[in-house]
Amino acid sequence: MNLRHIFNERHQFRLVLCGHKAVEVGAVCLVLMVQGHLAEVTLAHFLIATKTGLWAIFPALGITFTRYARHLVNRWTSSAFLGFCTFFADALSHESHYPGAYMEAALTGIGAFAFSLVVSYTPIGKHIDRLAEGFLHPHGEATDTALGITPQV
Repeated sequence: MNLRHIFNERHQFRLVLCGHKAVEVGAVCLVLMVQGHLAEVTLAHFLIATKTGLWAIFPALGITFTRYARHLVNRWTSSAFLGFCTFFADALSHESHYPGAYMEAALTGIGAFAFSLVVSYTPIGKHIDRLAEGFLHPHGEATDTALGITPQV
């Protein structure tokens, strides 16, 4: 059974958005929480980073059900929105391990923005862009423009 036949392009994008962006946010949060000392990562750190990642993607997931979902197709807008949501998710999920009440949240938001932007230029990011194109077309079909393939008329 092929999942592509069960889920249309929009639902596939939502699933990828949830999983992929949550991992991006969680990874940045985890590294900053232990201040780069990856040998000191504990299960508690991992759970807090997971919670931060999930909280950060919920607003973006909600937007995909509105007419504003087309704004998430642009890698810069999508990454900026993810960084903004990550700031609030990190500030709500735990106290800062750096000087200043919101310093770690700000660094995590900036890191999530940068990491999301870098990933958007990889083959995985191009696949996500192709899935996101379903929000640009009235019937939800993605085109192959993200792959550089021009349709035959």
